[in-house]
Amino acid sequence: MMTRAADSVPLPVVTPLLRADGAWVKAEGRQRTGSVKYRLVASRVRAALESGALHGGRTLIEATSGSTGVSLAWVGKGLLFPVELHVYASAAPGKLERMRELGARVVLHPSDTPMSEILREVGRRAASGAAWWLGQYERDAGREPYEALARETLDQIRAAGGPPPRVFACPVGTGGLIQGVGRALRQACPGIRIIAVEPAEGVAVEGMRPFTRVHLGAEDPFDLSFPDEVARVEEAPGPTHVHEVELGESAAATLALVRSRGWTDALVIAAD
Repeated sequence: MMTRAADSVPLPVVTPLLRADGAWVKAEGRQRTGSVKYRLVASRVRAALESGALHGGRTLIEATSGSTGVSLAWVGKGLLFPVELHVYASAAPGKLERMRELGARVVLHPSDTPMSEILREVGRRAASGAAWWLGQYERDAGREPYEALARETLDQIRAAGGPPPRVFACPVGTGGLIQGVGRALRQACPGIRIIAVEPAEGVAVEGMRPFTRVHLGAEDPFDLSFPDEVARVEEAPGPTHVHEVELGESAAATLALVRSRGWTDALVIAAD
């Protein structure tokens, strides 16, 4: 029974790999729900259904800045499970609207509320037994789906006859994407440099956090020692398209950084 329920959560699709001024751009905006976060959500929910940890009558719950919430709301709607999302009031209005359109209950928190406090509230709801917590803020939550994403991307690069990437530049939100993809790339591409991208002081870029200032310490899913370098975006990007595919803000900012540094054979995961 649980396996059939898991099969009702569609697997991720293979997204396009684009070439832009010597860089590879993995267009995850073409993923189900328009974001790389669908890979994490589908993997976690399918595994919980298969194990019996998740079953009818439980609410799917998570703290999210946007894309994870949209993906979880979409999956919950398909399963006919209620969804409760804890979101900063400053989140992108379009994503808040999409969560609500998909039937999720959205709980807004003031933007100055520490993430640790929001996570404690979500944890209490899950501990009561009424809710199942997605757990995107666990250190290795995205390891399996994001390592699979790295393998998919490398297969596409090889099929295109291209050299392996020498640089992986990735914006940091929760930190799962850069670490999951980055681990697999380090194994497959010896010598690759992993560049964590964050906004400079006073710059706001959707999908990217200033993690050197906003970090949960030992409980944070992002390991500050993981990247080889931290690069900072000095201004929010304008609309950016690669082969008619529009990039989200974090990917546009990262690609602009790659171009400004003259990095060739670089890989950018366009998360949404």
